[in-house]
Amino acid sequence: MRPFLLALATLALLVSCSPVHEVDDGRIDIIASSFPAYDAARAIVGEDAKLSMLLPVGSDSHSYEPSAEDAVRIAEADLFIYNGGEGDSWIEDLISSLDGVRAFRLVDHVPTLLHESQDGIVEAEDEHDHDHGHGDLVDEHVWTSLENEMAIVDSLCAEISSLDPEKGEAYRRRADAYIAQIENLRQAFVRIVADAQRRTIVVADRFPLIYFAREFGLDWLAAYPGCAAGSEPSVRTVAAMIDFVRDNDIPVVLHMENANTALSSVIADETGARVLQFNSAHNVTKREFDQGMTYVDLMEENLKTLEEALN
Repeated sequence: MRPFLLALATLALLVSCSPVHEVDDGRIDIIASSFPAYDAARAIVGEDAKLSMLLPVGSDSHSYEPSAEDAVRIAEADLFIYNGGEGDSWIEDLISSLDGVRAFRLVDHVPTLLHESQDGIVEAEDEHDHDHGHGDLVDEHVWTSLENEMAIVDSLCAEISSLDPEKGEAYRRRADAYIAQIENLRQAFVRIVADAQRRTIVVADRFPLIYFAREFGLDWLAAYPGCAAGSEPSVRTVAAMIDFVRDNDIPVVLHMENANTALSSVIADETGARVLQFNSAHNVTKREFDQGMTYVDLMEENLKTLEEALN
């Protein structure tokens, strides 16, 4: 284990053994590592459980570093929900050093895909080819598939209900209602793709959307593989993306939320394409969080964006 994680784990154990002064109101305490985990839990528990998010709103989940307080919160929670995958390796290390942490990993409850690992432009492959030459690294952005999100909510509801069976009916009622919202939205995506003029999206950014793209039968062209935070794309990559957008009359170039839009702006300036944001739902801004923005809200915005991008 990395030294700073060992120190965090030690501190968590020491603090968890000290007296707790917070008033116990009888509700279970749930900690979610990031927005996708938080939103799924929020939809289920309402006000019937204490729920908080580890990742500060508006921050980049890929560069997050845990604090000693985070370790304490995880150690003391009744349930800790996190995504799993390469980006959460620090969580795996921390949990393994603590006794009795009850954890729920999103990636354990849905089928997973291997992420794209080649340099430069990333293009869609046939479904049966997704496991070739990628170093066996699981793409962790499972929630970007609406089918996956429904499965996650369903499994998480069962987990929370087992912790708090007296409120199980209320949890199930809320979970089913949220699943119905997501299913209605999924059907809307299906209709838009079926009626679209094209099936390719161009993302001048990282590409955390492999689950989303495969769910709806989309091809893609992206500047970076997965969410790799590598160097700037090469001149060859930029030129190839410009040529592709121009040659195929692509109307929209996408970027992810909270991203640097320099590359998408360059491509747009050279081709006349519009620049639009697509929400991967990694996180939300403070304003969006305070307004109660949900996964469904973000995907509803994506629905409008995708319709423009494909027509």
